[in-house]
Amino acid sequence: MKPNASGGRDNVRLYDTIDSTNDEARRLSEGGETGPLWVRSLEQTKGRGRRGRTWLGEPGNLFTTGLFTLTCGPAEAANLSFVAALAVAEAIDPQVTQGAVSLKWPNDVLIEGKKTSGILLESWQGQAGFHLAVGIGVNVRTRPDGIDQPITCVADHVPLGHLPVSAEILFETLRGRFHDWFDIWAQRGFGPIAQAWLARASGVGQPIIVRLPHETLEGRFYGLAPNGTLQLEQADGTIYEVTAGDVFFG
Repeated sequence: MKPNASGGRDNVRLYDTIDSTNDEARRLSEGGETGPLWVRSLEQTKGRGRRGRTWLGEPGNLFTTGLFTLTCGPAEAANLSFVAALAVAEAIDPQVTQGAVSLKWPNDVLIEGKKTSGILLESWQGQAGFHLAVGIGVNVRTRPDGIDQPITCVADHVPLGHLPVSAEILFETLRGRFHDWFDIWAQRGFGPIAQAWLARASGVGQPIIVRLPHETLEGRFYGLAPNGTLQLEQADGTIYEVTAGDVFFG
């Protein structure tokens, strides 16, 4: 059982403008906060994604970070990226065409195959224990230009006659679903999370290419290992477990 599996659902810090919600979560933890606590900002000036990539913070989109203090270590805490992806997908689902939302390993949420959300987990050891920041960015009203992959926003997929959702409403739904899935993870482990994630995942059983820092692998997306790593089935039947990389559908 991990502490803070429930409770704290109404503990939100809202800012007009901030450098990074992840950075603010860390500053709050250094000031004594242990969470569960959510940081949200209407605008973000120095947001970042995986591997130091920039995540643009235009007003109208969603920028938030959940702060948690856990008793588990970093490897198990990494499961929460899948929890976050499920929460984002379920928050977006009612706002767009049915069946349009899917998930891409390790932590992207897609609408009709285009990225609309990114998730960044960062952890550190503090005086109160092991702290985890679950950073979530969602393109709600606008999408950035000049990105080297297909990008979209929720507003581009709203059914005819429906009004686009606001970042505030999307956040409230997302936060509730995150805590629901968090409770399941805390009580039952990663198994139910992996099962729900795979049911929404793009490319399972299909050819994929995984780009690693020093090599590129090709094979079939076999599934998820018990720790959340991607299982790549190579031509000879060998299962290779990928802990980090960029996935492209073959």
